[in-house]
Amino acid sequence: MYSETPQNSAVSSKGTVMRYLFVAGAVPFLILGILHIVYTLMDERRPRRIVPRDRALADAMRASTLVLTRQTTVWRAWIGFNLSHGLGIVLFAAGLLHMATLHFEAVRAAAPEVVFAAPAVAAVYFLLSLRYWFSVPAIGSGVGTALLLIGAAAAYA
Repeated sequence: MYSETPQNSAVSSKGTVMRYLFVAGAVPFLILGILHIVYTLMDERRPRRIVPRDRALADAMRASTLVLTRQTTVWRAWIGFNLSHGLGIVLFAAGLLHMATLHFEAVRAAAPEVVFAAPAVAAVYFLLSLRYWFSVPAIGSGVGTALLLIGAAAAYA
């Protein structure tokens, strides 16, 4: 039977903090991924969000095929890339939420490489957003990365 000792209480408290930080770190990625998918689906019919401001360029994307293949247009590839990108972010966040809520003790007991994998992937998204995207995904992925990193570090504090 489990008895509450100061040492057990500290371990339990540390695990609770780490769990909440992992959940909180997943939320910005989940929101950004869902928004990316929704905006892309909306843009397929009425382009207004994740599209070029120059309407002529969007029209050229619809009319041009890729050098790689003539089986799709640049526009269809653009929509597909954006949908798969959003799906990847949603799956990353969903995996984090699943681990943090249902299998957290196993994650916490795992090797440091496993614990720090989530903040490492999040950091890649953050760096990509700084280099290629704009402020909203940079802020969201930066906050998520920081929370995940603090949560992972809390496992070894």
